[in-house]
Amino acid sequence: MEGLLDDLTDEQREAVTTTMTPLCIIAGAGSGKTRVVTRRIAWQAEAGRIDPRRVLAVTFTRKAALELRSRLRRLGLRDEVAAGTFHAVAWAQIRRRCEETGRRPPELLERRGAFIARLATGLDRPAVAEVAAEIGWARARLVAPDGYVEAARAAGRRPATSLTTVAEIYAAYEAAKRRRRLLDFDDLLTACHESLRRDPRFAEVTRWRHRHLLVDEFQDVNPLQFALLRAWMGDDPDLVVVGDPDQAIYGWNGADPDLLRSIDRHLPGVAVVTLRTNFRSTPSILAAAARVLDRPPQPAVRPDGDPPTVTACEDPDDEARQVARRVRARHLPGGPWRRQAVLARTNAQLPLVRAALEAAGIPVVSRADRRLLDVPVVAEVVASAGERSRLADLVADAVSRRTTPGAGPADGTGEATPDDGAALAALIDAARDHLALDPDATVAAFCASLRSDDRALDHRDAVELATFHAAKGLEWPVVHLIGVEDGLVPLGRATGRAAHDEERRLLHVAMTRAGRELHLSWCRTRRGRERDPSPFIRPLLEAPPAPVIGPDEVRATRQRLTGPTPEEASGDGADSPKGDDAGAAVRARLVAWREHRARGARIAPTAVLSDQALEAIVARRPTDLDELAEVAGMGPVARAAVGAELLELVSG
Repeated sequence: MEGLLDDLTDEQREAVTTTMTPLCIIAGAGSGKTRVVTRRIAWQAEAGRIDPRRVLAVTFTRKAALELRSRLRRLGLRDEVAAGTFHAVAWAQIRRRCEETGRRPPELLERRGAFIARLATGLDRPAVAEVAAEIGWARARLVAPDGYVEAARAAGRRPATSLTTVAEIYAAYEAAKRRRRLLDFDDLLTACHESLRRDPRFAEVTRWRHRHLLVDEFQDVNPLQFALLRAWMGDDPDLVVVGDPDQAIYGWNGADPDLLRSIDRHLPGVAVVTLRTNFRSTPSILAAAARVLDRPPQPAVRPDGDPPTVTACEDPDDEARQVARRVRARHLPGGPWRRQAVLARTNAQLPLVRAALEAAGIPVVSRADRRLLDVPVVAEVVASAGERSRLADLVADAVSRRTTPGAGPADGTGEATPDDGAALAALIDAARDHLALDPDATVAAFCASLRSDDRALDHRDAVELATFHAAKGLEWPVVHLIGVEDGLVPLGRATGRAAHDEERRLLHVAMTRAGRELHLSWCRTRRGRERDPSPFIRPLLEAPPAPVIGPDEVRATRQRLTGPTPEEASGDGADSPKGDDAGAAVRARLVAWREHRARGARIAPTAVLSDQALEAIVARRPTDLDELAEVAGMGPVARAAVGAELLELVSG
């Protein structure tokens, strides 16, 4: 049990070990939220205070659920913890209730937009998407069709289609679903909530099965999800919610950040623990992000680095070229591309950057490229299994294909590739994750659930392209933010104080995705109109502007990162990078890092890294986690906590 605590700060230890419930953990950006949540589950289980088989962790993405369960396995927790999104959990519970009562599960409507398009033939595609979004907002806020106009007007909603027209289409949409006995994803939450409310036996069994509830990203919970959460809780809840008011960015989609801001009103008697220390970003990045919110920065554990840069570009074409040069300049030959990301406020900004990166020979990947069910080898496995098959059988087939050397597609058209293996691994992980929620799930039920959040495939080594919203929960050492100008950040249609504040928080979220380097750019002209930098970054413009990066600087930067030091070039240094001078440099970096971490955690430096382990690392100069495991004192917990940082320090 002590091994689960020995590398935590005091505030993290309190969050892990406290028995108070309900409990709210306010977790700032990069504060080790997932580490705390997984350590809490493992520690409380080891202490006999919870049964991990009766834990339900509700996350906002499938990727977060997979990461949570993966970390629990690495911590040695043998019992499976159920984890999934609100929709995945509700769908599993509805299916289980139908099976127990001998009824056929309802048919799921997976594409709301296409269904609306058939009802409102006079609307073009953008208008259909906007109406679908408005219906989603209303459902999330528990607003019925006859109350939409009043609620939308009070909330300042301004769709291009009139509020009255939206209300009419909303009513027609609901009526058409009832006639065809269809449920959309929001209906899953409503139906599950109603079943728990009307069927005491179902509610009792569900609350027994999921005695210990944990909800991640609580600042993004909407009223419909909170109503379902209350139904899961019952009268004697063992509940932990985790969130950060500064990362509340989904109000436009129906989320209610007041649920977290006024947590004591919504959950009377709740205890609150705050995690402030940031383990991800450098102090300079945190200081810049804090200036956007006009508040003190988070305490940092990392040593300081270069301050963020702000570059003025002539137009989007110029910006795309400069980003491509900057990305290449920061790529070490032979190193991974996935250490960098380019983030934009809207999807429409990304194709131009994608073209510039690809023209420069830089691999790129976006959310649209990573739909697991679209990967040929995955689609073939799913088709071979059949929608009515048991999901457990599909898993067995996928495992067999992945472990059979040279196994290609079933039709024998080709050999398996590394990407195929990674895709099958992602499919297996996602399916096992679903089986923890619904052991008797069919392939059809799994695929329907997966389509609601198909972001599990991260196998390609490429620069990530994403919107600010899609980047939530992710991190990269180097982040490039584009289009940080008025009209985009904040969006021109974001009117009113609440919308402006949310746009400010959204920029803060995007900035705090960066660990070591942060680069912002904006365009003086876009679509023929002059632009100004975002008002949110005016405090950052006091620093000297970053120079335009040209080919010569790219070559110079790469030489500086990979070439010999002046001492080595002159023959005054060691013959090998592992010579005495290099060893002294590694030792100095490790000592400085250890002292900095110890100050942040208010513990002795040797509690961060023992002298024996430090000298062994200097002597061995490990290059990967397997080599680091050979160092005494660097067990799995220590490697998971600081292994990546130690390897970076050793490599310089």
